[in-house]
Amino acid sequence: MTFDASEKFVGPMPVEEFLKEFVPEARETRPTGGILFGKSTASQHENAFIQAITTAGLCPKLKFNNTTTSQDPPYRLKPDISVYSSNPCRSDEGKLLNWKTMEMWIENKSKDDIFRDMETMKKRGDEAKSHIRFSDTAYRACGQMIAYASAHHQSQFRVFSFSIFLFGEKGRLLRWDRSGVIYTESFEWLTQPDTLLEFIWRFNFLSDVERGHDTTVTPVTDDEAEVALPKLKRYPGLENTRKADLRRFLVHDDRSANGDLRGYITPSAVWDTGGLFGRSTFGYIAFDVASTNLVYLKDFWRTDLPGIQKEGDIYHKLHDAQVPNIPRLGPAGDVPVSPECTATTSFAPQRTRTQDYLRIPDGEHEWCPGQPHVDPYVHYRLVLETLGKPLSAFKSTRQLCEVIRDAIVAHSAAYERAQILHRDVSAGNILITEEGTGMLIDWDLSKQVHKGVEEGPRQHSRTGTWQFISISRLREPRYTAHEVSDDLESFFWVLLYQIARCRNILKIDVSNDMQEVFDDYTKLSHDRLVRGGRGKLICLIGVHLPRGIVEDLLTTAEELINTPCVELVEELRSLFHDYYLYLMPQLGSSRRAQLEIEKKRQGDSRVKEAQEKLRSSEFVLSIMNKYLASKWDIEDDGSLDKAEMGHDASKSRDRRKRKAEDISSGEKNSDQIRRWMLPPSSIQPSSDVVSSRSKGTSKTLYSKSSQKSVSSLLK
Repeated sequence: MTFDASEKFVGPMPVEEFLKEFVPEARETRPTGGILFGKSTASQHENAFIQAITTAGLCPKLKFNNTTTSQDPPYRLKPDISVYSSNPCRSDEGKLLNWKTMEMWIENKSKDDIFRDMETMKKRGDEAKSHIRFSDTAYRACGQMIAYASAHHQSQFRVFSFSIFLFGEKGRLLRWDRSGVIYTESFEWLTQPDTLLEFIWRFNFLSDVERGHDTTVTPVTDDEAEVALPKLKRYPGLENTRKADLRRFLVHDDRSANGDLRGYITPSAVWDTGGLFGRSTFGYIAFDVASTNLVYLKDFWRTDLPGIQKEGDIYHKLHDAQVPNIPRLGPAGDVPVSPECTATTSFAPQRTRTQDYLRIPDGEHEWCPGQPHVDPYVHYRLVLETLGKPLSAFKSTRQLCEVIRDAIVAHSAAYERAQILHRDVSAGNILITEEGTGMLIDWDLSKQVHKGVEEGPRQHSRTGTWQFISISRLREPRYTAHEVSDDLESFFWVLLYQIARCRNILKIDVSNDMQEVFDDYTKLSHDRLVRGGRGKLICLIGVHLPRGIVEDLLTTAEELINTPCVELVEELRSLFHDYYLYLMPQLGSSRRAQLEIEKKRQGDSRVKEAQEKLRSSEFVLSIMNKYLASKWDIEDDGSLDKAEMGHDASKSRDRRKRKAEDISSGEKNSDQIRRWMLPPSSIQPSSDVVSSRSKGTSKTLYSKSSQKSVSSLLK
């Protein structure tokens, strides 16, 4: 976690400035004297610290708990001290540690700061991107605090949060939001406690908004629960929903003239992307208070940079262009700071602030050395009034192909009619409607394109979901723009992924192939970038998930019938094989070898033909329609995956989502630069890959010796 977020720390901010910017002065004067920290309160003596604070009467509205040995499932995390409100509405419900009601946490280390020396960082200048000390102790302590902050934000509806880090006789204050972390200069809390006491005294008097709570989400009343629960319980997977699970969301519509907020009642999220920093997307099945219909509510933090369109505006453009097979859009807009801040003339959205305090040359904030990478985000919500089932719920392989074909039709129409390129084709972004047709959703990473104009990359990172990103974008995201061919290739990987995950009646163990094709990555040490595509490239030559295995996966139990889906997969595989002809699986080859490969590609008609066929969706659609028009001998070979609610692997809690916004090359992009330095996740397979493993394995696909034939096949 420290490696992932090492460039998210901005500081060291002067304490006086931190208090002035983020913690307004209390309405009452802080009592002088009355509290002296002795040596016993330092270094792992949490009870003595709490006793000193409580005895002084410094925080009448706060309660401090020693939670060094407490846990609150599902997080196996134990901050040293947890702080709660004494207000019954935000109490800790009698639990020592409760992430859902915690106001702040304090971490107390015996020694060792986690941050680097300021003077050393200044000497290194712009090279000092990470403010974290390069030691195991510092990395572990930092990762521990990031885990605490993640659990805090994951368990509550928060805009930001505060925490305190004590190390020996010194301490720092921290403020966390979706952009990053602002940390203060160190101060002597044991012998000169005024700084710490002043912060706690002010924090005691802060309002919910000033403490970082999102007040546009509130508990429901009994009357609201009585109306919403019966309908929500009828939705698959929500049968056991209780009143305690419900929350009331307020959604602002950017196109509303009067600034009214619409109410939606939701149970827990059906999926989320997890993580503390970045977009932090949550998806909910919601009860529309006004219409009493069930809808889909998407809550996320949009990147607030020039050229990045709001997803609601994109949907309006798509509907204006009469793009088929997309959901109906309800209210969509930025989330206000509070329900009272919605008037058109004074609308104030919830936004991150960490990015505002990066070093400005010859200006303010000279205290922040190096180049931390943080982006600005604004909280955003939209409502989709068309619900759909996950792609993994297909009733037959024919329907699977039809639904993907419908999504390609939507993709093609958006590109041809509205000049909008989706750029995040994944299994989770293709849904099955109640009528059994396909629908393409999640257009928040799409971009406006100019057909016929050769464009270079407008971003520092690849865009999409790792398992389904094209080979070319996985191999090198920096020097090639995202094109139509990349999305068309993603549709192919979605089809193959769903077949391997959801059609395996013979119980073949394809877990190794799934991981090699969809989760493969390579980190190159010279630039710290993480790239992929090797497994997919090998798949195209028929080593991973070859034709024989696809036939077995698509076989039915009774008469061992194969559907036309096999031929469809193989024709698409052949198309992309030619598109990548001569490319070698290994990365980092010499410049001379690269030029030789490019020379071969330019001289081969198969490459040129494939490139031409993938300039639009027309040829891929013709392949899909050809096989869908042929006879299918079986109509009930549906998905064997039993998951009712889940989306694809990229959108589950395994945090495999690797998205990046479209940024002009001249802008500083922080989160995205880090993202293409990182693998899709740890080396652990995703939950979906694990679920695809059969308990009763009938055969082993490949031995190590068979893998040696890859190089010969490439020749």
